Amino acid sequence: MDRYAIFVDAEYLYTEGGMLCCNSPDRQEILLYGLGANDFLIGLASDVSDLQPLRTYWYDTSRDGAPTPAQQLVATLPNMKLRLQTGPQSAVGAAISRDLSTLAGSRAICDAFLLSADEELLDCVREAQDQGLRVTLISIASRDERPEVPGGLTNEADEVIKLTKDDLSRFIRRRRTPDDAASDTYDPVDSVAVAATEFAESWLYRASDDEFDALLDQRPRIPESLDGDLLYAVENVIGGSLRGQDRLRRAVRQAFWSRIDQEIQDWPPDEGR
Repeated sequence: MDRYAIFVDAEYLYTEGGMLCCNSPDRQEILLYGLGANDFLIGLASDVSDLQPLRTYWYDTSRDGAPTPAQQLVATLPNMKLRLQTGPQSAVGAAISRDLSTLAGSRAICDAFLLSADEELLDCVREAQDQGLRVTLISIASRDERPEVPGGLTNEADEVIKLTKDDLSRFIRRRRTPDDAASDTYDPVDSVAVAATEFAESWLYRASDDEFDALLDQRPRIPESLDGDLLYAVENVIGGSLRGQDRLRRAVRQAFWSRIDQEIQDWPPDEGR
């Protein structure tokens, strides 16, 4: 089948992407917009392979097996499989190997795009290539821009794509800190607006036509359950409460409706595209 799949090691993306964009590998200090990351990777893979995507596999860990709010948002994205592992990070490598081997063996894809630096995947990559699969390794540039010593995974891949800070800054940002909040230049409206737009895009992907029509019928009011989900999602992204923050709550809802209005303006799609 002429399709490709994307395999994302979320810990690698957070750690190395966080260091490059935010000078920190700590997830508590990093905002990673799952929809923006997936859209970027799909665009990158489609340009390289000229194929259609099968889906994205997003591998992450959980201490108790329950997804975090950020992981829940990832799980709602279209054509996305969240592979949540309990236990050590090595469980992620095992899950990637399993999926990569299964798809290669069933010939469900002919190209794989692997965002990881786990050298334990080397044997799996070789086996997949023996079955005719092309494997493109997506790596993240080092922060100090020093030349890197190629590892076995880098040497074995059919092609290597290195993501730069400019690439990652499209969907990775630093979470605000108390110092930011006290700064004269920090505007929390920008942060909540981005988070609300992200939520709106995710909702649009999964909403039915009836749900979309029902939303428009109640405008300018957002249905209570949806409004609660919206505020909850934004709070988890910005790492703070919106209670009593009327200005920020208005900004959240305005950004949500702005994304909905954009969807209306873009419909129906241009038949020539």
